[in-house]
Amino acid sequence: MKYRKSNTAPLEEGNKFAMWLQRLQNLCISSNKKSLEDILPVIAKGIGRFINAETSWVCVIEGEKLEFFSVSGAQAKAVADNISLKSGICTRILENRRPLFVDNSKNNKRIIRDLPKNIKINSFIGAPMFCKKGILGMLFVINKKKGLFTKEDAVSLSIFSTIISPFIDNIRLNARQSQTQKELEALQSIIDTTLTSQNLESMLYTLIQKVVQVMGVNAGEIYLMDKDNKITLRTSCNIPEETLDQYYEKINGEVMKELFKKGESLALYAEDEPLIKSQYINSYQVMSILCTSLRNNNRVSGVLHIDTLFKYTFSPYEIKLLEILAERIALAIENKQLFDSLNEEIEISSILLQTAELISNHTTTDQLLKRIVNIIPWFINSDWCCTYLWNESKNAFIPAETSMTAKPLSSIFKKMILTSGIFHLTDKILKTRNSIIIEDAANSELIPKDYINAFNAKSVLIVPFVSRGYVMGFMNIIFAQAPHTFTTKEIAIAKGIANQVAVFLENMKLNEGIKESEERYRTLVENATDAITSIDLDGIVISWNKAAEELYGYTKEEAMAKKIPVVPEDRASELPFFFENVIKGKMISNFETKRRHKKGHLIDVSLTISPVTNENGEIIGFSGIARDISEKKHLEEKKIQLEKESAMIELAGAAAHEINQPLTSIMARADLLITEMPKEDPFFRSVKIISEESKRLAAIVRKIGQITRYKTKPYVGEKTIIDIEGAAKDDHK
Repeated sequence: MKYRKSNTAPLEEGNKFAMWLQRLQNLCISSNKKSLEDILPVIAKGIGRFINAETSWVCVIEGEKLEFFSVSGAQAKAVADNISLKSGICTRILENRRPLFVDNSKNNKRIIRDLPKNIKINSFIGAPMFCKKGILGMLFVINKKKGLFTKEDAVSLSIFSTIISPFIDNIRLNARQSQTQKELEALQSIIDTTLTSQNLESMLYTLIQKVVQVMGVNAGEIYLMDKDNKITLRTSCNIPEETLDQYYEKINGEVMKELFKKGESLALYAEDEPLIKSQYINSYQVMSILCTSLRNNNRVSGVLHIDTLFKYTFSPYEIKLLEILAERIALAIENKQLFDSLNEEIEISSILLQTAELISNHTTTDQLLKRIVNIIPWFINSDWCCTYLWNESKNAFIPAETSMTAKPLSSIFKKMILTSGIFHLTDKILKTRNSIIIEDAANSELIPKDYINAFNAKSVLIVPFVSRGYVMGFMNIIFAQAPHTFTTKEIAIAKGIANQVAVFLENMKLNEGIKESEERYRTLVENATDAITSIDLDGIVISWNKAAEELYGYTKEEAMAKKIPVVPEDRASELPFFFENVIKGKMISNFETKRRHKKGHLIDVSLTISPVTNENGEIIGFSGIARDISEKKHLEEKKIQLEKESAMIELAGAAAHEINQPLTSIMARADLLITEMPKEDPFFRSVKIISEESKRLAAIVRKIGQITRYKTKPYVGEKTIIDIEGAAKDDHK
């Protein structure tokens, strides 16, 4: 083997070094490449020629991983398959932070022993590349046949690594800025979608479309899951309908299990992952899948995955970007579900208030039940509604009213008496006093077969009228056209109306008792859940129940025969209004106002005002029923707060997006000036301060773009401002 001579004249070596360096820099610049994937092969090949190496490679480090790696030369494949940051030569350079030079493998067997056996060398050189944050990457050259490297070669490689480091660092910085811009645009797209969606399903469909577009893939899906990891909702983009169910079975059966087992994002590839080698996925021709969890506050609410129909390897940045999008989508889903839940509660309350008004004027049970069976199909969109009342003497539920208009069906209904001890349905209603949901009526043992056959019942919701733990009857909501899955909203509405009916039935029963006994009437008033009070025409209290004591804070002894100041001064005009309308025979129902507690604080109440008459029918006073509606008001205020928070988040995201573009330009130009300006330059310190302050400003802008909730902090005087740190999402948690 021939050894290279090391006694070349210094001037000749210097000219050769300058020539090769100029050629390599010109080659990089003239190639007009903008990414490390394109530049690193040029550098690796140039190093080999410059040092006269058989094999050369260059790597860029990100954290504890090789972000980019490129190798050129005879042993390129062996190096690419075996070299990592855990290799002995890499760890030595990272620990010692200086070049590693082996001029002869025979004299350095201890170092050579750290290399994989299939990499053959006689000598090698490794040199670190530095940036402001530490080691940026490493350059390596090895020779097996071309001779041994000299100390001059090692010095040349070190000088080359020093000169080429800023060039690579700038390319990486530009790439990160582009990635940051892409992340901001992607997040803004997601935020825009969540703020404009009308319902959860349409929001998810628009979100998966945005994700597919941002990630540059062919298709994707979002799955929502309950606390038992059962899928409750899924939506897809660009996956063929004919393979959707089969594909879902594969994803749900195997891929998700592997994802949860791994605990982090999962990338699968058709050529080497058995998880996606199946006839279903092959028929869809998917080549790569990237899955990640929809996680918020350490709770997994679903799964997001994207697919490609071409061979593709997802980069660490793409995996990170999908995780960022998944975090924002998970937060949007939680906010949407909370917002929808609040809206649903408010809507249910509104419906129940409507039904309360509809039935408030009925004086008989028949009138009430006729109205109920007609409004239930309207609110729940069912086919029929039937009602039964409990008969003590017959120990059975007796048919009452039904919405069925066909006389044969009505006739059959009136004959179906459900006797206790004979029918399972009757016994279960009396025992549990809870609603019974039967979505598959044909296979249920609770409902009599004659009932199912006569009314063609597919799904049934049975809601009892329960008052004071006593079952007074029930209503039977029937779906006959097709089986039906009852929603929480439908069940809540049915229960609310049943409670109102139960209250009405109880009141009717109590009213009958009032005619028989004044004592029973007083017992009813005293045990009512609503505050019931009465005053005479002079405003003196003549009755005051226990609920009024709890609501207003005044005991019965404190209130009786006095004018109690429960009406705030700014509401004093309400009393003449009540008196005038009730005297004219007008009923005041569900009048929302405020009343003052004994301790001084205000209470939101809903009032129903009615006259108190004597035996001759003359009005001698007024009775008021007050219901505490503070919770309803709280829900309404919470809805307003959510809307305010959403508007603030949208404004913060837009502001961060607009500021980031000029700020990125300022930072890049300041860093470029620092790189090219000598430290002795009088403006060097000023430019450095500009660079540092712009980066600090960029951190603030990034925090503004991460704002996910409305939070303020004290400012000058009594003013408050947005607490950016507290309102922004903490990515380190």
